[in-house]
Amino acid sequence: MPVFKFKVSFEDFEDTYRVIEIKPTQTFLEFHKAILNSIKFDDKQLASFYMSNDSWKKGQEITLEDMTENPDSPIPIMAKSKLSQFVVDPHQKILYVYDFIECWAMNIELTSILKEEDPKVKYPVCIKSVGMAPKQYDKVQKFGMVDDNEFDEITKNYLNHSEEIPGDISDDDGDGFGLFDAGEDGEESAANEFGAED
Repeated sequence: MPVFKFKVSFEDFEDTYRVIEIKPTQTFLEFHKAILNSIKFDDKQLASFYMSNDSWKKGQEITLEDMTENPDSPIPIMAKSKLSQFVVDPHQKILYVYDFIECWAMNIELTSILKEEDPKVKYPVCIKSVGMAPKQYDKVQKFGMVDDNEFDEITKNYLNHSEEIPGDISDDDGDGFGLFDAGEDGEESAANEFGAED
């Protein structure tokens, strides 16, 4: 049986890619799991494949779960869709989107078709890994944010290294800036400084 060889690369990290071999009779669900395993992502989020043309224009969607409410036009499900049903071009391009909140997007391209499978190999298999994949939930890298634990740690370190926490301005400090001027009756008055009338 022939074997498809796909190059899977991140849209935002072009130097990071994986080469995955998979049999045409295997499903998109198996392909989906192979991709996640190759980049060390968990499988807790939704995902979709989009069959594409040479310009990477999205075509037919194959989804992990059909969330549409229209029974007249159901979307193919990964678990029931074999690659051979949708791969029609020897240089087939596919868009893959994982986690629609973080929106990890990957470009998949069929680079070659092997004539025979290796009986010693369990497909799908990642045969080449180039570059370190980004961390799946690395908010610091993507958004410049810190989680609650990191914030607590930063605050604790700051307080430990601070000798004094700024508070209210004392009368002595304020007087040094001319904030409190004594009036004729000895009471402090800032109003006269600005020419306020009695």
